[in-house]
Amino acid sequence: MTAFVPEIHAPTGSIRIPELRQIHTTERLLAVIDHPAFQRLRRVRQLGPIHLVYPGAVHSRFEHSLGVYDMARSYLVALLRDNSVCERLTTTDIEVCLLGALLHDLGHYPFAHSLEALHHPGRDTPRHEDLLGRILRGEFEFLRGEKPLADVIADQFGFDAQQVIDLVGRKPHWHDRPERRLVATIISSGIDADKADYLERDSVHMGVSYGRNYDRARLLDSLCVHPDGDRIAISDKGRVSAEIFIFCRYTMFSEAYWHHTVRAVSAMTERAFNDWNEENSMGLQEFTSLLLQCSDDELFDHVRRSTSPDRLSHRLLTDVLQRRFYRRVLTLNRAWDDVRHQDAYERIYHLTREHADQLRDALCATLSRMLGIPVDSHNVMIDTPPRDKDRIETVDVVHHTSAGATATPLPQISRVVQGIATDFIKVVKKIRIFVSHDVRAAIEAGPGRASVADALLETVLAFEPGPTRQQKLF
Repeated sequence: MTAFVPEIHAPTGSIRIPELRQIHTTERLLAVIDHPAFQRLRRVRQLGPIHLVYPGAVHSRFEHSLGVYDMARSYLVALLRDNSVCERLTTTDIEVCLLGALLHDLGHYPFAHSLEALHHPGRDTPRHEDLLGRILRGEFEFLRGEKPLADVIADQFGFDAQQVIDLVGRKPHWHDRPERRLVATIISSGIDADKADYLERDSVHMGVSYGRNYDRARLLDSLCVHPDGDRIAISDKGRVSAEIFIFCRYTMFSEAYWHHTVRAVSAMTERAFNDWNEENSMGLQEFTSLLLQCSDDELFDHVRRSTSPDRLSHRLLTDVLQRRFYRRVLTLNRAWDDVRHQDAYERIYHLTREHADQLRDALCATLSRMLGIPVDSHNVMIDTPPRDKDRIETVDVVHHTSAGATATPLPQISRVVQGIATDFIKVVKKIRIFVSHDVRAAIEAGPGRASVADALLETVLAFEPGPTRQQKLF
């Protein structure tokens, strides 16, 4: 049997978080939670600037991290009902999983997803996943004088924090032991504890119902281990619960995370940070330290104060804070029957960053000609959905027969999941062309949106990428 794990078997305290969640804790777990490295996450919003569209979405990475810990604990409790799992998982496997769930977002900083999309010659923005180890080891100035969190983990739990770093930073299949691969899928898989928490939590704070409709109790009751022994799966009785879970994620992206106004705010924020990043002269270490010490509002304020009023970054962030959001004039997806729309989508989707900038200039020229006013590049944005979201992660369904257990990928036995995967690619992943508030007003006062949309579509179809700056060097 698995050795005694206090967080699983005998918690001594609790923390209350929305919605009606009681996070069971122990003294040694509180030593990690109360460390300044973890408390910093109170100042980092879970959804960045989305609260400007959904006012309630001001919840933090701190709250989410506690929620993921609690979900991971529930997953482990469900799995440990199986005696074979109890015999295989060591105390350290379980404790590393719990700490990995708690600390998986420790490297996050304000607007991380927008900032990570930036590229600056010689200084790319740090990936939050890569900062976990450095924060645990106390390598940043804001942690000077504090006992490193890695030492707290070693003292309280008795193992090297590198195990937590590896669990969070590696893909599940990269781990040598099947038991470690198994607990890694609790944190990263098609129905992992991270998704289970953020779908419900984001729905609560955004004021929508889409992510809250899966049957958590049924899903946990059907949780099991894949016959290969190295990943989580669900029994046949949980098939519908898994379908609903995947559908919840689909609808959250369709109706909330990638809502057109949310995408406009995100595109404006990313463009503003890109402009600021090109101008500031900080080294990578100084830049990273700044990001880790700022709250969302402080970083917005820092960028605005450190740039002149006529700088694009200053103007864009001012517009964001005043809710003068850019507005869409052309929307494309792969579901259009019109082959021209499909062709335009594919042309834009596969453009490099420099070629996308060239297309933006061509769109500006078209708008200037139609409106009779100068339309500069800062007035137009092309929003392409992230390319790392090209598939819906799923799960295997385990069937028990007299011959033994077999597992089948859910899409093979569920037309619902097949349809979700297809629609996600064809319908949800929209490309949008946004224009500034003033340009949209000129469009509505002049030729109208339909005429402009047709002209911009023709511009995309006629666009021929030119040589990039690097190509010109040769």
